[in-house]
Amino acid sequence: MKVTHINISNVLGIAAADIEVFTPVTLFCGPNAAGKSSIREAVRAAFLGMPERVLKKKDFGQLVHDGEKVGRVDIEFDGGAAGFLAPKGEMMLRHSFTMDGWEPIETALPYCLDPALFGRAGADDRRQLLFTVTGASAKTSDIVEAMKQRGLAEDVINAVTPMLRSGFPAAAKYAEERCRDAKAAWKAVTGETYGHKKAEDWAATAPEVDTAELEQLATQAEALKSKLGTEQQRLGAAEQRWKAWTAYQQQAEADAKAFAKLESLEKKLDHDQSDLLKWQDKVKVLEGMAGTGPRVGLVHDLAACLDDVYNEGDNSFTIPADLDARILAAFRQYEAAHGPLDAQADPDAAAQLPEAIRARDLMQSAVNNTRRDIDAAKAAGARMGQAPEQVTEEAVGEIQAIISTHNRELADVTARLDRLRQTQQAAKLAEQNTAKAREQHATAQAWQVAIDALSPDGIPAEILRRAIGPVNRELARCSQAFGWAQVVIDGEMEIYANDRPYVLLSESERWRADVCLALVLADLSGARLVAIDRMDVLETRARGGFIDALDIRAEEGKFDTALVFGTLKALPDLSAYPQTTAHWVDAGALTTTQHEAVAA
Repeated sequence: MKVTHINISNVLGIAAADIEVFTPVTLFCGPNAAGKSSIREAVRAAFLGMPERVLKKKDFGQLVHDGEKVGRVDIEFDGGAAGFLAPKGEMMLRHSFTMDGWEPIETALPYCLDPALFGRAGADDRRQLLFTVTGASAKTSDIVEAMKQRGLAEDVINAVTPMLRSGFPAAAKYAEERCRDAKAAWKAVTGETYGHKKAEDWAATAPEVDTAELEQLATQAEALKSKLGTEQQRLGAAEQRWKAWTAYQQQAEADAKAFAKLESLEKKLDHDQSDLLKWQDKVKVLEGMAGTGPRVGLVHDLAACLDDVYNEGDNSFTIPADLDARILAAFRQYEAAHGPLDAQADPDAAAQLPEAIRARDLMQSAVNNTRRDIDAAKAAGARMGQAPEQVTEEAVGEIQAIISTHNRELADVTARLDRLRQTQQAAKLAEQNTAKAREQHATAQAWQVAIDALSPDGIPAEILRRAIGPVNRELARCSQAFGWAQVVIDGEMEIYANDRPYVLLSESERWRADVCLALVLADLSGARLVAIDRMDVLETRARGGFIDALDIRAEEGKFDTALVFGTLKALPDLSAYPQTTAHWVDAGALTTTQHEAVAA
């Protein structure tokens, strides 16, 4: 990005700075606490939205210069603009890059605007940055093909592929979690701590099962159950017959006594029936004499009609003598049975009637009871001729003894059979656990292969080797251009300068390595913008060489804009460096430019 204009108002140590950027290299120099670093941080805030000195948005008011109310940064560059507003913390950024073109720029900008950041970053962040800026992060289809070549299982590839959208670390973490789950499942099956070597040959201890004995006992148990069924049926029938015989014996004596009374009961019935007829007739006579006898029915109606005709008052017809005698005889018979047809109630008959009724009813009960006793005696006689099959209690006991024996035998056989079946089940369970453990071990191994493939030393390392080559080549050219120790990044994402680890470098050596890294990242990502602070870390005689080399690389088109900051005693004469412009910063403002100094 070629920056063309920077305007800063009331931000940190800068009260006002309106900068036209004419050349690729712009040097800001001045005494300590003049506001040079404030310019760099203002530029960073405009592009990234977050300043360095304040971490929380609620503290953004501290970014405003010396009690002012609003601080503002506005930057113009070819094809866009960036801005930052304090204390609101609003960031404004527009550009003409495509989404694919902006992604590597956006990823690299923090490292370009703060060169020391790459040295502070972790290995995963460095690796991901290089993937992005070099475009070496292979397509998902390429990664899937690489996983197939490494022998990953199809189901593992299918499961892990969606996670690749979040990057290799996320995919590797997912594989580690699945591998851990498989190992936990193996431990749940085996009850032991998982170990790769142990799991290879692990098998659950399975007891031996005598299948021949098991089959023999099963056959024996079925035979005993069949025998028990037969004996149970025999026992039920024998118990029924024994109960019938016992009941017959208990009833036989009573039946004999009851049957012996049959003749006398029949005689008594004849006598009782005769007495009953007498009392019935007597009750009828007394009812007639008492006037309480029944006067309904054909006999009574005929008697009443005959009496009415016989006593007709006008004697309009004469009754023959023989008929008259017959009528009178009939009246006598009727009155003998029912009392006088027109007579008043007889008090004596009325008095005798209740007792006669009681006697008649008693005789009726006696007849009924005698008939019942006769029926019972006849039934007893019939039973006496129907004796059931004689069965003794001993015979029933013999069958019960046989059943008890069979039950004991079956209990013994069943217990032995259950023990064998439990052993068989334990053996089967051991076989199943062995199979489950092997399955979980295979799963764990499959995920371990995925972990190895997705870890930094796996497929990412293969991709990184394709990415790191161009980066190291550019770092070599850059180091050579400045005459510095050659900076190299190895496969572990460690930084070296002439084979010395970054952590062992001095402050100025690290600064040189950081500058090379920032310039290369700016070039490869397309950002083409760097901000290099603390140039004064270089000794005085080395600063000119740095500006000279930077000016040459700008002329070669290695970057569009380099903002360089350093504490110097005076504004340097840069007339020999056509790609470089210098500004003197003092008391929060730009006071002199290179052009003004040359004119003076």
